[in-house]
Amino acid sequence: MNKRKYCHHCKPIHPSHCCYECDSRPNPPHETKCEIVKNEICGNIEQPCDGNWVEYWSALDVSSPLSGSLVVFNGCGCTMNIRGRVNGRLVPLLTVTQWGQSKSVTVDGIETIEIQCIPNGKKETCSGRFCLTVQYPVLCEVERYD
Repeated sequence: MNKRKYCHHCKPIHPSHCCYECDSRPNPPHETKCEIVKNEICGNIEQPCDGNWVEYWSALDVSSPLSGSLVVFNGCGCTMNIRGRVNGRLVPLLTVTQWGQSKSVTVDGIETIEIQCIPNGKKETCSGRFCLTVQYPVLCEVERYD
């Protein structure tokens, strides 16, 4: 395995080597300032109570990690399982078991939201509502202090 030494103010010693020559100068102090964007995405849940997962929201072409709060309302007699892709991994987020019940969760690194409705013995349609409020930085500027 090739190991490289990474530090600030480096230059390669030789193109065929994996070593770098570095100054011992510290990084100049800096501050990053970003504008924070907040979006609220809401929608109706309408799917069969058949155990299949349905995607209700997905982040596409967003370069910054999203943090957000999700609220799910159960408007039927089916149990709703909610999962999401968080920082590249599919993870369970909530289970909403009762008709008329709402639950919420706040997640850092959210990428998708999927809902599964578990059959309860009756042929039923799963219904409800979700709202996701996401925040993410845009237009970031780095100010260096020399």
